[in-house]
Amino acid sequence: MLNEIGEYEQYTLSPQQIDDSRNLRLKYMTLIKRNFSGLERALTTLARHFIFDTPVGSDENELREILKAWCGFASKAKTTLPEHFKGWLDKYILRTFLNPNVNFCLEEISWSEETKFLSELKGIIEKISADGNFDRREVLKALEAFKATHLNEFKKYGNEPPQILATVNALAELKNKNKVFSKSVFGSLTSEGKIPFRAITYDRIIANALLAGKLRRFYLVCDEELFETKKILKGAKRLSANDKDMILKMTAEYLLKRRNSPQLFTETNDLNMVNWLAVDKKPENFDREKYRLAVSGENIFDVRKVNLDGINATKFKLHPDWTKHFRLVEDTGDNLEEKLGRIFFSDAGSSEKLKECVRYDEFF
Repeated sequence: MLNEIGEYEQYTLSPQQIDDSRNLRLKYMTLIKRNFSGLERALTTLARHFIFDTPVGSDENELREILKAWCGFASKAKTTLPEHFKGWLDKYILRTFLNPNVNFCLEEISWSEETKFLSELKGIIEKISADGNFDRREVLKALEAFKATHLNEFKKYGNEPPQILATVNALAELKNKNKVFSKSVFGSLTSEGKIPFRAITYDRIIANALLAGKLRRFYLVCDEELFETKKILKGAKRLSANDKDMILKMTAEYLLKRRNSPQLFTETNDLNMVNWLAVDKKPENFDREKYRLAVSGENIFDVRKVNLDGINATKFKLHPDWTKHFRLVEDTGDNLEEKLGRIFFSDAGSSEKLKECVRYDEFF
């Protein structure tokens, strides 16, 4: 995200703010359905805050304990943390994904004609307490057996029972993550002697946080109106509002990655992009190859599929005739009128389109 400070705030919302928020950063499709995708970015963002904006600094032992506390693991953190920070991830999953589905099912069952299917489903989900104080493995086992027994009805009933099952499974799996995260990066090498690609460990999180530096708020600045002048097309068609937002955000992601790397191709985590986009779109449906420069017909995105230690990954670079129109400008609190540029796009938050906030006549 362009607004990294706002992103940190998304990972530390109070329970009431979670309930009141319309667009939350961590989504069911990524966090629950895709095995905690987005968690590494969240932990790295938290670590950056504590390293560069608090007295904790680079105290690696204390940083590990703070990250454990946020995940809901046993922690010996000495730093004074807000009460809702402790176990935040666990409570977020409960309040955002599990409790609403459980409540919906129980309400629907209450006015539906009683059947064996609904009676058994009610008996299981009534064991799920809103505060998370229930035997997750026991409920998970019961739900899996229930699904196997009533497979056709389970599939046809609605989205809620499958989502309850997936969320309870995630909560049960979360209990085991601390052992994995605590492994030394250097103690879990692959058979070729390499560090496992994308292995989430506290070591890796802290190293990435130190490399990324202080949390910042940026503007994506463009030197002219590129969309209305039809300088970019999707195949032979004009772009939709969602197309424009996706291209702008992918441009911003590319420029942000290039800040810390001289490589022309940058590795992208499309699931993190899903958490930022204004429209629900699966990564496999991203169609970067269709976006072309209208004059030359060349692709804006040069996409490469690579295999990194057995994991498929996507790398891409942007055409220089596209990137030459853009730059990142940090919001330092100065008067923006003193900064060069014509169109300033600000980050309105997760699931919101980039917002055109300032427009000037000057060019770069």
